[in-house]
Amino acid sequence: MSAQSQNPDSIYTQQVKQLINMIYPQETGYGSVFEDASHYFSLTPSLEQHIEDLKAQLKKIEGNKNKEVLAEQLSKQITNSTEKLEEERLARIERLDAVSTKIIELCEGDNWQETQQISAKLLGTLMLLTRGPEGNFARVHMRFKPLYKAVLTLRLVDRLLEHDTIAHKYLSKYREAASRFRGNRYWRDKWKTELGRPLITAALLQDIGLQSPAALTILKGENGDLDEFRLLEESQRKDLLKLNYHFTLKYLSEGLGLPKYVGNNKEERDRFVQTHKEANEFLQQLVKDAFVSKTGLGEIVKIPQIYVSIVLSTKSDYSRMSLPKGYMLIEQLAKKGGLNKQLAQDFVELVGYFPQGFGITYIPMNEKGHEKDQYECAIVIGLNPANPAEPLCKVVTRNQKYITSGTQEIIPKGRNLYFPANRKKLLRVGKDRLSEIMSQLSSNFTPDALDDLVPSFWEPYDFFGFKKHQNLWAKNK
Repeated sequence: MSAQSQNPDSIYTQQVKQLINMIYPQETGYGSVFEDASHYFSLTPSLEQHIEDLKAQLKKIEGNKNKEVLAEQLSKQITNSTEKLEEERLARIERLDAVSTKIIELCEGDNWQETQQISAKLLGTLMLLTRGPEGNFARVHMRFKPLYKAVLTLRLVDRLLEHDTIAHKYLSKYREAASRFRGNRYWRDKWKTELGRPLITAALLQDIGLQSPAALTILKGENGDLDEFRLLEESQRKDLLKLNYHFTLKYLSEGLGLPKYVGNNKEERDRFVQTHKEANEFLQQLVKDAFVSKTGLGEIVKIPQIYVSIVLSTKSDYSRMSLPKGYMLIEQLAKKGGLNKQLAQDFVELVGYFPQGFGITYIPMNEKGHEKDQYECAIVIGLNPANPAEPLCKVVTRNQKYITSGTQEIIPKGRNLYFPANRKKLLRVGKDRLSEIMSQLSSNFTPDALDDLVPSFWEPYDFFGFKKHQNLWAKNK
């Protein structure tokens, strides 16, 4: 029997878990985007200092005939150490490229529709791999956030280009990018290199400065024994923000920089350098503006960041109940002028009120179109709902029994138990009957749901833990 068939996850879920580990693994030592940054911040300065010391020694003995052998040795050491630095830098770019390619593979389809569907699948899978406010959830959420944010950023920018929301010289060159959804290979490659990758990099590395030793000392304390997810004092927050800003931009410009051209065609090389130079400048502007908010460009990553800070919150008061409020914060900030109104609207229309992978409880209808005196469970599986309060879901129970053959349905607001008025409808059913219904699905309900007997949502983590339940996005024939 192959290891693949013994694995408790579907091949797709395994790919998502592997991608998370390529970005931010649970354990160090495997090589990842975040580990690369951590090594750069902690180890590179000493190697750079070593090179400076060697150069100083060499300068002292320059022209001294008796020290020619030593001078040669020093020169060789300088060359070797400088080459090592460059190799490490290129390896970091290469790893980031591999991650970008994988993300694009998993969330870019052959057309617009497929792209939305597989992006929803990736976001939903990430959410369904988290089990709510249990155990070390903050650590899990912190690892998942960069990838979740990257996918949202790509999909938000598609809408931005369609509506020409932000006037920016670099972005305006990619108005035709949507033609990649109509089989235009030129635009697919151009978008991937010049827009997709910088956007993914910006989303993944937006707070990479927090991996620097100085920032980690604030977060975890001198001895590493403090809770990094605790509420920081005002002065610590300000210091952390400055360190994050400084080291994030340092990492983008010096820790990464431009990739190396391979080949010997001068025209091709000049074009390569120019393309990557412009993409790099755009990336740095984007991240810088997300910190200092001067041009509005940074909102491309800032809006997904705000949303993810609620959906995958690391705060101790995290509750699944508050997940559908992620969009509200974006709306409120836009109303107060804190965010670009059109971009905020684009984002809310993209995600709707209910995040991908959220467990919906709802009142089903009978054959005659009347509401039944019971509830069923579903999982949100689609982006761009026509009405933000009415998500596209996969139905996963029938008569309170879990099924794998449920239909895809848009759950109307009037039957979604997240809304209090609808819960009142079921209270007429009687306590005993509701207790009976809940006991059949009890493992996936929270204690507070048992208190009010009509659960406003459910927790699909255990359900998703079975391989046969992991293909929620496939349409049943």
